[in-house]
Amino acid sequence: MAQQTGIIGIRGTVGGLVFAKDGSIRQKPPSNKAAFNSKASMARTRENADEFSRAAKYSKLLRDSLRVAISAASDSRVASRLTQKMREIIGLDDTNDRGQRVYDSDNSAPLLGFNFNIDAGIGQTMYFPYEVTGAGTDVTLSIPSLTPMAEIAAPQGATHYEIVFAASSLDMEALTYTNAAVAAPLGVQALNGAAQANLSVVASFPAAPPAANLVVGVVGINFYQEVNGKMYPLNNNSTNPLAIEYVA
Repeated sequence: MAQQTGIIGIRGTVGGLVFAKDGSIRQKPPSNKAAFNSKASMARTRENADEFSRAAKYSKLLRDSLRVAISAASDSRVASRLTQKMREIIGLDDTNDRGQRVYDSDNSAPLLGFNFNIDAGIGQTMYFPYEVTGAGTDVTLSIPSLTPMAEIAAPQGATHYEIVFAASSLDMEALTYTNAAVAAPLGVQALNGAAQANLSVVASFPAAPPAANLVVGVVGINFYQEVNGKMYPLNNNSTNPLAIEYVA
């Protein structure tokens, strides 16, 4: 059965009037957009808002460029954490005025070591030595030696692992990106497998990235469980680390 909520059965905003649940009516406060855009006292707020918006766009661009790798190794706050890091990089711009500062390729170092999955530290999972270097069109992951059972801290239930390596080149002005192609990934391997040496994975761009671009290389590891000859990713992505190990 329908019930009348008050003398005037309306809730919400109509014609600039706000009809409250308790039956009271008040005028909708005017928008402060005009004041935000013009008042001198809000200059710092406008500047901060502009730079935060720019940092959020940079963060989204980087996450989009590495979406496949990040999808299996990220936490619920990765977007906000990466935006904060991008805001830090914008703050290093010593050329432009406040509110107009942008990414500068000379200031990309704070991204090095950024962990996409705060629940799984790469240093607490991958104990084997590795190095990521860049030259021309290539970004290369080199692993001098790897003994899986001794140098990989696998979660309970895992039987196999896959080393993740990806690279992308980001045009921070045009907000576009190019992914490098990994021709021969290491693939899924058994945790109880034999020791290996002199492993190398190369990610190649179609052309050498421009000097003004942000180039990042990420390294991580995904875990699997073998059941009846099939590989199943562990459902809990909190065990998969992924970090930025190369920036240029």
